[in-house]
Amino acid sequence: MESIQQDNETINLKKIIIYYFRHWRCFVVAGIISLIPALLYLILVPRTYEMMTKILLLEDKGTSSSGLNIGDASGLMKTFGLGGISGGSFNMDDEMAKLMSTTTLQDVVLKLGLNVAYYKPNAYKYKMYEDTPLLLSADSLTQKNLESPITFNVDIDKTGKVKVVAKNEDGKKHFEFNSLPAEIKMEEGSFLLSFREDEIKPLSLKLEISPAIWVAQDLSESLLFDEFAKNANVVEISCTDYEKKRGLDLLRTLVDVYNSQEDSIKKAEGGKSVRFLDERLNAVVADLTDIEVNIERYKLKNKMTDIEYDVQFYADQMKELQMKIIELEAQTRLVDLLDAYVKDPQNKYNLVPILLASGEGENSSKSVSSYNEALLERLRLMQSTKGDNPLIGQMNKQVDQLRESVFLSIDNAKKSLNLTLDDLKGKEKIIMDKMGVVPTLEREYVDFRRQQEIYQALYLILLQKREDFMLSIGESKDRARIVEAAYVKKKSIAPRKLYALIGMIIFTMVVPVAFLFGKEQFVALKKEYKETK
Repeated sequence: MESIQQDNETINLKKIIIYYFRHWRCFVVAGIISLIPALLYLILVPRTYEMMTKILLLEDKGTSSSGLNIGDASGLMKTFGLGGISGGSFNMDDEMAKLMSTTTLQDVVLKLGLNVAYYKPNAYKYKMYEDTPLLLSADSLTQKNLESPITFNVDIDKTGKVKVVAKNEDGKKHFEFNSLPAEIKMEEGSFLLSFREDEIKPLSLKLEISPAIWVAQDLSESLLFDEFAKNANVVEISCTDYEKKRGLDLLRTLVDVYNSQEDSIKKAEGGKSVRFLDERLNAVVADLTDIEVNIERYKLKNKMTDIEYDVQFYADQMKELQMKIIELEAQTRLVDLLDAYVKDPQNKYNLVPILLASGEGENSSKSVSSYNEALLERLRLMQSTKGDNPLIGQMNKQVDQLRESVFLSIDNAKKSLNLTLDDLKGKEKIIMDKMGVVPTLEREYVDFRRQQEIYQALYLILLQKREDFMLSIGESKDRARIVEAAYVKKKSIAPRKLYALIGMIIFTMVVPVAFLFGKEQFVALKKEYKETK
């Protein structure tokens, strides 16, 4: 039975094949007809190319102080750990998110004017770039208020008169002008229509302006970002376009906008640090001025002339001890400044200068560094996300916890400095008690001089750090360095002859088979209908 069934299936298959071979003319006709859509595809679809560029994302290390001895102002800066403008670690995923963000792409769109489409006459949705005869522009306020696309159908007759039909969600509006340039005023704002170069008469052209954020969203889907290697900071960026110049300009402008944004952030953060240092410098100068005035009054009141010579003998003996006290006093002043800065509610989410000395323990400076890194991570998260993100809430909790540890580190540092300072002052008192013959006036003058030197040392520290920040802000350094300049690949990616050939084969095979099968079924149904009738 099984062999008989197999023979029947073989006979039926042969009948089907012979049946279709008898109607070979249908396949020939279908093959000829399939040439039409294939040729239309090859002719009408614009030749599209792939553009590519490679960039190296660099870590901004910011300014750093040279490691000198503790007795020098620069050495104190290094000891206190005043870091650079950028103290966060480099994260490749964060930089990729910034490159791909709609905010960055929106700036690219507005800079190149890609939100204005100039449709080529007698072509299907072909958007021109450089060879457009007209230009449509809008100010920043109009671009911001634009919430839906507006289509402009422009007709210019031989006499130069211009007719414009503007169409949006609310309907159509008609405008007439004697010549170009002309200003088109609508509810969304004002649009300026002008010739790109020479006047062209007559002319008919369709233009469409869309919200820049919409175009940026489309670009984020069409642009391809790929890491060159797992452990490398090189990124490959590619796009496809039938206008080569538009694709190249897109890649170049994307890199330029990214560098510009990073430079702006760097300068903004550096400006905050400079303002912080300026405030502290002004306060130190005011205190130093008060001390110098007090010294002058003290000398006049007690009729002192050459007190330096009088106390030189004792000053030489106490020089080493006083230098240590001055250094500790300067550290205490810096910690007090940091304490006031951190406890200010306005600075809750601002970066904290790492003013705690490394000599007070590694945990002291590490807590401030961890807090700064958390703040930078929070800033990156807020820049790369939109809306209410639960990750931001978690990050805020983490920042608050780290802030408490910063408070504790500052308190511990103050206690440690005070204990050390009390010990040194106790030793100083022992020496001063031995100076039974030293007049009270001289001892009071030494105290004035010590305060003056403390503020002078603190002033040098803050002034040098301010100069470092100013140099870093003024230094222009691209965050994204071009490894391979944007270029067009040799072979086009569309239209593809292989796709046209596959389409012809499918059309030639499927259409005749479907036609013959349908015809056969129709004849059978018709015959069955007649027999039943």
